[in-house]
Amino acid sequence: MERRITVQIFNPDSKFSQFIYSVMDYVKLGLAFLLFSIPGITAGAAAAAVMTVGMRIERKEAPTIFRPFWQAFKDNFRQGTILTVLFMAVFGFLAADWYVLMQMEQTLLIRLICAIIFVLALLAAELMMWAFPTLARFELTNRQIIHNAVIHMFARFPQTLLALAAAVGGFILAALFPQVLPIVTLFVPAFVVWYMSRTCVKRFRKFDGSLEEEQEEAVGEKPPQDDLQTIQLN
Repeated sequence: MERRITVQIFNPDSKFSQFIYSVMDYVKLGLAFLLFSIPGITAGAAAAAVMTVGMRIERKEAPTIFRPFWQAFKDNFRQGTILTVLFMAVFGFLAADWYVLMQMEQTLLIRLICAIIFVLALLAAELMMWAFPTLARFELTNRQIIHNAVIHMFARFPQTLLALAAAVGGFILAALFPQVLPIVTLFVPAFVVWYMSRTCVKRFRKFDGSLEEEQEEAVGEKPPQDDLQTIQLN
């Protein structure tokens, strides 16, 4: 009996093996994101590439990892870099304002402005977490990407906040306890990529045509068209 259970567990087609393979795929994606983000300015293209492959994994469309990642990185490099510079400018401006305010006398007004800056930084971070998946999935202008990312962000605000908390929490944990840095490096980016990929696939189903295809297969007829703008998929 024990031998039979062991054989089933280590069967490549078993649920356990598939789970392990999936975890390893996301660990590879997380490490690829960290590696390709080292220059800083390439973080946007790396995020778009990671989300491209991550969403394909969730849709059962990605037999390999590194080749589609590299292709998506090259395809999204220009637009991803522009968005990265934009977000860097926003965060730099907010950080500079925060620093200046912290040097002043902490009156009620100053504390209120600091709180507003914190909220703006939080919203900008959540917006960034949707901008690059939108770039990864759809062919849009930068203005359209930001516009759609705002909509997706507010539609999935709690889920985005959880992913952001995991990323920031992992960074803080590694800074306070350097001995856990290898574990954080392996699993925190992997979790964020997995969670955002899963969230984005569910959210984008309403806009990329997959939901209509599933409904058509279920009822045997084409559903009525809605008012969504036609967009080209990556």
